[in-house]
Amino acid sequence: MERIRKNILIIQETIRTQTANWIVSVSHKISLFIFIALVAAIILRWNQLPPQVPLWYGKPWGTDRLAEPYWLFILPAGCLIWHIINTLVSATVLRNYLVFSQLLFITSLIISILALFTLTKILLIVT
Repeated sequence: MERIRKNILIIQETIRTQTANWIVSVSHKISLFIFIALVAAIILRWNQLPPQVPLWYGKPWGTDRLAEPYWLFILPAGCLIWHIINTLVSATVLRNYLVFSQLLFITSLIISILALFTLTKILLIVT
């Protein structure tokens, strides 16, 4: 039990150290802001959404591309999960390598921006 407590304290200290870096801090804040914006956009447009929305762009043209509107929540959920995994990897595995931690946070930011563009495109098409 003491070992788990010690590891948690080390991870917390590493996260505090990393967030002192401006790249990590800005990427973290913008990623979380985009997550909130994605969820808010879906909720605000929920009543205007049709029964089927285009979501699966990798599938052939037609009804295979369509999904129920609640599947739109996969975009913010994916961003959040990606960000959490990158934060944990950065805090545990890469705690001594700030450059790699910065890269992980920048990839979280890029994934969030791409999800925002995707959701914006979908919402503009259907509403």
